[in-house]
Order: sequence, then structure tokens, then C-alpha cells
Amino acid sequence: MKVAIIGAGTSGLACAIELERHGIYPTIFERNDFIGEYHPHVSAFLGLITRPAADPILYMDQVLGIKLQPLHAFKKVVHHSPNNEVTVTGPLGYFMIRGKEENSVKNQLHQKIKSQVHFNRYVQPEELEKDFDYVVVADGHWTIPTRYGIWQEVMRTWLRGGVFAGNFEEDTLHMWLDNELTKGVYIYMAPYSKNKAVIAHVVQGIQQEEMNDYWHRFLESRNILKQYDLMDSWTLPHHAGTVTTNKVGKIYFVGAAGGGVEPFLGFGQFNAVVSGVMVARSIAEGSDIDLLLSDLRKKSQELSILRPLLNAATNQDFDRLMTMMKAPGLRSLVYRTDIDVIKLLSSGLKLIKDQSQAQTPENKGGK
Repeated sequence: MKVAIIGAGTSGLACAIELERHGIYPTIFERNDFIGEYHPHVSAFLGLITRPAADPILYMDQVLGIKLQPLHAFKKVVHHSPNNEVTVTGPLGYFMIRGKEENSVKNQLHQKIKSQVHFNRYVQPEELEKDFDYVVVADGHWTIPTRYGIWQEVMRTWLRGGVFAGNFEEDTLHMWLDNELTKGVYIYMAPYSKNKAVIAHVVQGIQQEEMNDYWHRFLESRNILKQYDLMDSWTLPHHAGTVTTNKVGKIYFVGAAGGGVEPFLGFGQFNAVVSGVMVARSIAEGSDIDLLLSDLRKKSQELSILRPLLNAATNQDFDRLMTMMKAPGLRSLVYRTDIDVIKLLSSGLKLIKDQSQAQTPENKGGK
């Protein structure tokens, strides 16, 4: 069986690992001349988002057969709103390296495959269909699924990232919610080490040239440059969306190209690994890919219900949320149990929305 993979990123390499486990060695095409990402940064596997896989590293090892070494486990999250903050502690997730470093997620995955990666090769699925039984689109982009008519955009953002030198806690993630600075998204700070960290600032619904203003307003309002030294920065587009199907004919779509970036906080790394493995299993075993990815798609739908709430939230709402989060019982329920809080919350919000619609004059037969 001949399989082509477009993109040697997280989902494409995870797919290759699983295919090789079934005795299939794919041909991998990568547009860059290296494995990894142009801009170094740190991302997070947050157990709250990956539930019911509360420990994503353990889940990938035991269920997907992929071992990844995190940079650090993090045991504290500090949530900031404009005038409030709350700290949560416990086994909360993992920091992961994203970049060209040997211990980055993509390079760890690359080290596990024997298949050849053809670098500096930007190809389209139509070019490969004649020579391959299956083509896997794993290029991390929305353009190909858009062209195939299966892409449904949920959120379009710009991300400004910066690497800072200073003193940091290696086990602590900081997250800021400020609607004036993010328009319903967020800012986070994750450490590389005790003396280096990355800050990622995400804003939706703006043009690229506006991002610089949002970035500098955040740095000034939180006195970031008085506490830390800026070493490097970059700006990237970041889209979240869903697909109506992950397979069109002999072409599969995985990772971000397969709707794997969740629409609540924009995380996608865990979903990229899962979707890559599941597509490989679909190819090797003849299983229905939409069935294999039904849990991921369901979780994305649940999270999409929460997205409009963040879009509509005010800074007063975020301050009140921080006050609510200070209740020990609520913090324990959200962060320290295996309960799928996102599922419960989205189901409850959907019920409230349905009840509200049922009570409108039109639905009651009024005028």
C-alpha cells in the first residue's frame, strides 16, 4: 500500500509512526528544509481540555503508543483578569517545546520513524492521487480543506509571541483574560527554564497590522518590560475551524487541516497526535475515520458552545469569574477531578439556550 503524507508536522509524523507500526512506510513531503517550527516557543497540554484523557502524556503512551517527553509538568496555573487573579495548584498538565530544538514535539516524533521525509517539497493532493493509494493532508493549514469545501471557520486570530529573559517558576503557567487586549481570547506565559519564558498573545478579529498595538498595550499595562528582557518576537496567523468530514475520496485531513484546533482556547497539539494515529488506523485497518474521530469532533462541538460566551464577555465578567474560581470546591471540581467539566458545562449551556428560545413570544405563539 502506498501512502503519501503532506506535512512533517505533529499530525503527519504521528500518522507515519502508526502506519509503520502496521508495516506501511509512507512518503512524506515537507515544504520546509527542517523538522520543527521557525519560531521557538512553549505550548501546553492542559488536562482540563484533553479530558477524559486527564493525563495527556499517559494517554498518548498507553492508548496511542506514542511516548513524548515533556519539558516540565506544571503544577500551578495563575489566572489573571484586569482587576483580579486566582491561583490553582495540582497535577494540571505539561509544557512542551515547539521549535527546531531536538526535544521539540516534532523532532521527538521524527526520531521515531524510518520513513524518508522529502524536504523543500510543497505539493498538492491532486498531484499525488495517481501515484498513491491514499494521501494524508497534514500541512497545518486551512487552505486545502477550504478548497475541498469541507472547512468551516470558527475563529480567526493573530498570535504575537515573545521570548523573555528573567526569573520564572518552571512549574507555573500564567494566563490573562482581558477583553480589551484579546477580544475574547487570551494571553499566556510558559517557562522554558528558570531564566527564560515565552509569552503568547492571541487576538481575534483583527488585521495583522493591528497586532503590534495590542501587544505593546499588554506589555505596558502589565509592566512586562520592567520585569523581563525581550529577546525575540514574531507574529503568526492562527485559525480554528472544523471540517464536515475527514475523508474525501482517497484524501484524508488531519491535525489543523482536519479541524483539530479546538475552538475554545485554540489548542491543537494533542488533537493533532490523536487524529494522526486514527487516520493511520483507518488506512491500515479499513476503519471509518469519521467514527474513529467522533469523540474529538463531539468535544469540539461542546467547546464551540463556550466560544460565544468568551466573545461576549466583558472585563467585569472576567473579574467576577476569578472571584468564583476562588471557591475551593469549584477549583477542585474543575482542575482536580477526572470529570469532563467542558462536557457538563456545554450541555448545561445548551439546555439553558434551548429553554430560553422556547420561552420567546414567537415560540409561545405570540406576536
